[in-house]
Amino acid sequence: MGFITGKFIVGLIDPNVYLSIRFVCAGLLFATIALLLRRPFPKWKELPKHIVAGMLMNGFYLGFAYVAIAKGLPAGIMALIGALQPALVTLLAFLLIKEKTSFKGIIGIFVGMFGLLLVVSPALNIGSGGVSVLTLVLACTAILALSLGVTYQKMSISSSDIFSSMAVQNLAASVVSCGFMLFLGEQLFVMQWQSFALVVWGVLVLSGCGVFLMVFLLRKTKASQVSTMLLLAPPLAAVESYFLFRESMTMIQIVGFVVTIGGVYLSRAKAS
Repeated sequence: MGFITGKFIVGLIDPNVYLSIRFVCAGLLFATIALLLRRPFPKWKELPKHIVAGMLMNGFYLGFAYVAIAKGLPAGIMALIGALQPALVTLLAFLLIKEKTSFKGIIGIFVGMFGLLLVVSPALNIGSGGVSVLTLVLACTAILALSLGVTYQKMSISSSDIFSSMAVQNLAASVVSCGFMLFLGEQLFVMQWQSFALVVWGVLVLSGCGVFLMVFLLRKTKASQVSTMLLLAPPLAAVESYFLFRESMTMIQIVGFVVTIGGVYLSRAKAS
């Protein structure tokens, strides 16, 4: 639903203004839950690790991606570059935490990537003026930040309390988003109920449920498998756009949706 929310905020809230508010409120929400449940917060010597994880997986990932799109990079190409993330996470997880992936799992990753290519193909505009070395570098940096953040979640911070960790991570991400907001000169926030509803949605559903569930799964299963599931986001966004915005869906997109689901299923195979 993050892709759909990105469409809803257009004309109401600037992207990094939205992200800054969302991360601050989400951080305070998780901190409140941790205090009510009397969960331990990270020790001072462990705090930098949680800060880095939050800045990478939330702040820098979304920040660089929004800057690239703001400078004209088509969303379809951004999604296509994002398809490289599962393969990159698989490599980083193997190098950093010795996480093994089965051959069938690797095949599943590439099948899912191919399916995503089919889904986003109608939105690709290679001849667009927004495709430059700068925007491509920004997009690739965003995916690298997300991949490092996902892998980092599996390392030494995985044994910490998830609520207090999410509080620190979201507040750390808000600092990055504020930096992007100031750098880009963003300030739009239309004072009407739709804007506040979108903020509540972002805090409770996107951060409070979506990102929380992702981090929870990262602690319970392989980083490569969780990462591959992210390939479902663009196809699901295409389906939601069909119903919410009456955007057309071509047969090649429908086929790509099915192929992506098949790839994600294959990626669940266990390494021997």
